[in-house]
Amino acid sequence: MSGARRIGPLAAGLAALTMVLLAGCTLGPSQRPALATYGPGPAATVTTTAPASGTVGPGGPGQRADPIRWQGCADVADTDPTTGQQFDVDCATVVTEGSAVGSAGRRSIEVARARAAGVADDAPVLVVLDGSPGQHGRSDVAAVAAGLSPAVRQHFAVVTVDLAGSGDADPIDCISRTDLGALATLGADPTQPEGAKALAEVTRSITFECTDQGGPDLPLVNTTEAADDLDHLRAALGTDRLTVLGRGAGATLGTVYADRYPGRVQAAVLDAPANPMDAADARAAAVGVAAEKALDAFAAACPTFSGGCPLGADPRGTVEKTVAQLDAAATPGTGRVTGGSVLLSLLLGLGDPAVWPGLAGDIAKAGQGDTTALASRLSTALGLSDSRSWVTPALIYACNDTAVRLGPDQLATAVQDVRAQAPLFGPYALGLLGVCGSWPAPENALGAVKANGAPPILVLGAVDDPVAPYESVRALAGQLASAVLVSWQSGTHGSYPASACAAGAVDGYLLQGQLPAVGTLCPP
Repeated sequence: MSGARRIGPLAAGLAALTMVLLAGCTLGPSQRPALATYGPGPAATVTTTAPASGTVGPGGPGQRADPIRWQGCADVADTDPTTGQQFDVDCATVVTEGSAVGSAGRRSIEVARARAAGVADDAPVLVVLDGSPGQHGRSDVAAVAAGLSPAVRQHFAVVTVDLAGSGDADPIDCISRTDLGALATLGADPTQPEGAKALAEVTRSITFECTDQGGPDLPLVNTTEAADDLDHLRAALGTDRLTVLGRGAGATLGTVYADRYPGRVQAAVLDAPANPMDAADARAAAVGVAAEKALDAFAAACPTFSGGCPLGADPRGTVEKTVAQLDAAATPGTGRVTGGSVLLSLLLGLGDPAVWPGLAGDIAKAGQGDTTALASRLSTALGLSDSRSWVTPALIYACNDTAVRLGPDQLATAVQDVRAQAPLFGPYALGLLGVCGSWPAPENALGAVKANGAPPILVLGAVDDPVAPYESVRALAGQLASAVLVSWQSGTHGSYPASACAAGAVDGYLLQGQLPAVGTLCPP
């Protein structure tokens, strides 16, 4: 869509840690939808009607909060650095009840609001949950607003949130730069002796530091509690119902919110969500399978890159050789680029074809002994040079959202089971899940969601998305009581607003209360 770009400044939208731990998927080959309707926008429309706010879900009738008090925020940019678009930006703190996180037993979320020129102070609010906790929250509100379609950002006041434990909302900054570096340089196969040792050491260190800093409230930093916090935000905004647009882990949070508070939903767009019902080990295996397919597409596209393919005549073979070569040359977990670092870089980039040429060049250099560019790519994507890396809250939420705890023996069995379908990425993806191996038991592990009584919900999924495999997105849409799925024939992670067809469906839904026809399939 002209004038619009994909939500979020990171190339892939999610880091591989969160893909593996939060991206819901089911193991199996990609399948395309049975029904197909092509076109630049909704092929047919059905007017939506929100239910009365009295419809009660597992979260109860709704939270209470003091009215929000917007004020200027000098530390939040009012200009999107990519497009130069300017917004009126305000900030606020919403204190929530219930679970104690942070000082004096208070739990709070930090929010920011961006309004394009001409958007009134009392404009309807769109809460955008982009990516993982801590990834695109309060400080990124201008960039998030600029990433929406023009019609949406000219209608809504856009609100982003630092969820509890992330950003400026009582952050739990418990993963050291040394441990973050170790996570980025794990071995390609955690069942190999050196790889298993590195994984065990970083897991032990992270668990100790986070349980020490987070204390007994650490398990309460989870998506279920975050959904309750969102309803506190709704109450503070003074509205009976909330309009939400989520992407990736943010879409998963939007799903849980709709399930817990179906009568408090005005509209919800869920772009590439996880399926909360899927077990984390099945998700990890499925991410590995999806990444193998995406790597084949990456290799096939490599000869078309400007200047030719830097990976030579056999791009996939070169990648595999580079992974093995670097794993043999560097001890995993010590901060030196390993074969696992190559796989992590690929997991970060395979969902965004725009970065493939640069990624291929960096991997080629690494195979020739120069790992500087690849290390820099990983550092930037994971926020290792930032004052706080978003990987820390993302990992905390991810581990607290699942009851799966894979010890060395269970991990070895799981790796063996997936190796035939995903020989390169399967062991590595499951190894990342092993980071939660000694984590405390969850307070609210995610499970099945129905959102009974919610208004119609719009779900978006790309049929070859390597981050949120399509089968899981489609399964989730089938589980939700009132969902309509729009599919996109693409391997790009995140359909809105990258696909003009999907953007048209979202605009019609949010602005006119209309849904696309069942079975809509957007063209490449």
